Amino acid sequence: MVVDAVSAMPPAAVWRPGTGRPDPARADRRTLGQTVRLAMERQHMERFRAETGSVLSYDSTSLERGLLPAPTLRGDGFTAVSRYEPGRSHPLLSGDFYDVVQTEDSRVHVILGDVSGHGPAEAALAVQLRVAWRTAALCGTTQLAQLEVLERILTAERSDDDTYATVVSLVFPPEATSATVVNAGHPGMLHRRSGQVRWVEPPRTGIALGLFPGLGDWSVTEMELAPHDSVVLFTDGLFEGRTERSARLGEEGLLRLATRHAHLGSQKFVDALVAGATSMAPPYGGLVDDVALLHLGWNQNPSLS
Repeated sequence: MVVDAVSAMPPAAVWRPGTGRPDPARADRRTLGQTVRLAMERQHMERFRAETGSVLSYDSTSLERGLLPAPTLRGDGFTAVSRYEPGRSHPLLSGDFYDVVQTEDSRVHVILGDVSGHGPAEAALAVQLRVAWRTAALCGTTQLAQLEVLERILTAERSDDDTYATVVSLVFPPEATSATVVNAGHPGMLHRRSGQVRWVEPPRTGIALGLFPGLGDWSVTEMELAPHDSVVLFTDGLFEGRTERSARLGEEGLLRLATRHAHLGSQKFVDALVAGATSMAPPYGGLVDDVALLHLGWNQNPSLS
């Protein structure tokens, strides 16, 4: 609302015509008018702020559903625990995304990705990639073909030619003896077995989506699993926080942290990783980047869930 410059001035005496003397009655009326206008303006601004806050809250909730959906599983034989933590540099969700869906053949399909940059454009692009992936997975598209689709969408929809996305895709067959992995520039993963944790890097890691469109060198590798094994996926924000002025937690530091908590169940293990990485970073700016994690596995031991 535009406020009239004259009416916004502090109340002043109003002169009685022909007398050269102030008229208290007219001055009171002027003051009352200003008071009423200011009260109405304050009420308008408060209503505007409330409505704006409601819209932003709705948009944030909608974005969260788009980026971080609940896993869609057909039974209780597979456990998927998720966690998202926004970075300190921005309070809202950004370009990290994930999804878990089980198809009619009982296979569990998983994706976790990270769009470069922070902001609404990156978040919107991440939502598009996640929805496109779920559609492709439900339609029976192969893992390699899924990445080709995602890259075409990324290059068509990105607002900056330098925007790219790292992605890791897994498929867990119902036999629970292996998982197929496709990695496009994403960090490694943690493999949990019988109270032990090890860092796993796929033998062949391709380039990130969008770096060299159409030249993706992705390949499918197989990861052997035993009953009750678990796989933990995460974005690099988990281990890129500074723990010293010139050093980051890093992959080795994250593995040491995971090893200390190897006895915990899935949810407590995930929470401990986030809490541990967060607790070491505050003196040097905290976890600046977003963090997304997935803890995945068939028929986990109830005592470790």
